[in-house]
Amino acid sequence: SVDIALFVSLGVGVIAAGVVAWFVTQRMTKPIDMIRSTTRAIAAGSYAERVGNAYVEELNALGHDVNHLAETLEETEEQRARLLSDVTHELRTPLTSIDGFVEGAVDGVFTTEEMYEAVTDETERLLRLVEDLSVLSKTAEHSLSLETEPARLSAVAMAATDQLRLQYADRSVDVDVTINSDPEVAADERRLIQVVTNLLVNALGHVDEGGTVNVVVDGDGASAYLTVSDDGIGIRPGELDRVFDRFFRGSNAGRRSGTGLGLPVARGIAEAHGGSLVASSEGPGRGAAFKLEIPRS
Repeated sequence: SVDIALFVSLGVGVIAAGVVAWFVTQRMTKPIDMIRSTTRAIAAGSYAERVGNAYVEELNALGHDVNHLAETLEETEEQRARLLSDVTHELRTPLTSIDGFVEGAVDGVFTTEEMYEAVTDETERLLRLVEDLSVLSKTAEHSLSLETEPARLSAVAMAATDQLRLQYADRSVDVDVTINSDPEVAADERRLIQVVTNLLVNALGHVDEGGTVNVVVDGDGASAYLTVSDDGIGIRPGELDRVFDRFFRGSNAGRRSGTGLGLPVARGIAEAHGGSLVASSEGPGRGAAFKLEIPRS
């Protein structure tokens, strides 16, 4: 009887162990197969694929990581497609203008001098676009070349405003520079002038005639600051985080003549210096401010 009981118990134990092993194996292999099939689909370009919930906590966490990777790749692909479309649009406009002026000159509608002036303007626009795209690409790859040397933001502010005073005068817009404190920084002065110039051009495009743009230089023990503020049309709350997106022009795009690259280029150069550039606004019609921070030497 004892022998029979032992054999029966052993058989029942083996069967039970096999059932449990099969059940556990199924719970493990199904999520793994699901993750494998999803990753293969993502690798093939199907970024909308997602991994479902698994019963095992560790596999569930792995599935969430795979889904996050898919979301990131999908967003990157959308940005790439949007960037390609935007660049194509921006290139088409000056190229179409150049083609039109050349045809007009051939047909005798424009004089040679008029054609040269128009083509030169459009060519310069193309060169600025290519330069901005080059800077954006280098800042994204952390490969922007900087010739750092001791510099002061007061000199940067004055150089940038002097370049644009005639444009401001044509629009009857005042630009004032205030120096509260002027700590020394280690920076590429030429690049910083480009940052402030972009901020001033952006402000001029959003201020009505008779408006005012203020440039304030300040600093503390850790950083130097330069703020460009205006009393113009302001920024909508939902667009504050998007003004630094490439080719983004906001709700008032019709009032600007730029390509939508000035602000992202400015932020990229600031970050290449180890600093930052942030935007603030109290809302439409209440102006906007852009604050540049550069660490002290």
